[in-house]
Amino acid sequence: MKLKFTLIGILLFAAVSAGYSQPQGGRPVMVQSPVVNADNTVTFNLLAPNAKEVTVDVQFAGKKAMTKGENGVWSVTLGPAAPDMYPYSFQVDDVSIMDPQNPEWFPNEKFKNSLVDIRGDKPLIHSVQNVPHGSVNYDTFYSPSLGTFQQVVIYTPPFYDQNPTKKYPVFYLISGTTDTEETYFKVGRTNFILDNLIAAKQAKDMIVVMPYGNPTYLLPADKQKELGMKDFFSEMLIKELMPYVEKNYRTVNDRDHRGIGGFSRGGAQALANGIGHLELFSNICSYSSFLHGYSSDMYKNVFDNTKKTNNDIHLFWLGVGKDDFLYDDANDFMQFLNKKGIKSVQEQTVGKFGHTWMNAKYFLDRSFRLMFQNK
Repeated sequence: MKLKFTLIGILLFAAVSAGYSQPQGGRPVMVQSPVVNADNTVTFNLLAPNAKEVTVDVQFAGKKAMTKGENGVWSVTLGPAAPDMYPYSFQVDDVSIMDPQNPEWFPNEKFKNSLVDIRGDKPLIHSVQNVPHGSVNYDTFYSPSLGTFQQVVIYTPPFYDQNPTKKYPVFYLISGTTDTEETYFKVGRTNFILDNLIAAKQAKDMIVVMPYGNPTYLLPADKQKELGMKDFFSEMLIKELMPYVEKNYRTVNDRDHRGIGGFSRGGAQALANGIGHLELFSNICSYSSFLHGYSSDMYKNVFDNTKKTNNDIHLFWLGVGKDDFLYDDANDFMQFLNKKGIKSVQEQTVGKFGHTWMNAKYFLDRSFRLMFQNK
């Protein structure tokens, strides 16, 4: 089953918003939130007339108290902040909620944040620009290993449908812990980043496959217990998802034209599957993560065979923020590779709030430019 969307904006929460704009004293209370001001400050507003305390928690400023004004509207202005997309939520007394006036939201298992887009004076790499746009497909495939259906988001580059015989390299991109298959699309802006780079001839045309990295999460609790701790994602990726993609999309099905990468947990999954299957992947990317057990015997044949590994891996891209809570682990892995003589591109950022999607978008931009360049 396949649903195709060409998405520029997403409108949600109409019913929820109506609940927060209810009339008071016979007049409707009109609330706009968030409001991005000309100086890159942001005003957050929330109609909550019966609340005793309201705070906003936003990535660029942390948790800040809001002030109650006329008609029960709580407000605060924060910043200025560097142009980017930032997640935030409101805390109303003891309940955390999204912004009911904002249609942009952060898909996740555990929390539901809203997103504020501070655009600045110049288009950012993830901004919607006047360039040819690819398509984003929501596909559903059956997983025999789990006995259920799984959803995957798949990007095809501009003019994919107009070139019915052309085949493309494919990049498997996995989001982080508690994220869903939608996060790299809606928060990571993968499609717009790649659209912009392709238009500028700074990246190759490619298909990007964005799976759900925690496929057992939506199963009933008793089924999860029955399945235990087995790594179902890797089995699903290699035996089920990849065959589905290669059957239904025009991919070049050899290791030279396959890549895998991910953020946080997804980065660890990408490293484990990429390094563990060098017969399948030649482009391997880790964003804010590291390979678990990299010094164990499991990977000895890879890291002790420097010449072969450097020949097999066409792009080994590693990025982490210096203020990321995983920095020490990620940096140790980078240094391990350096000592072994394994070639890699390494980037460490400052000022992007650590383990965040501001870093994830930046890492995508930097690594997309280098993927499949040898082909």
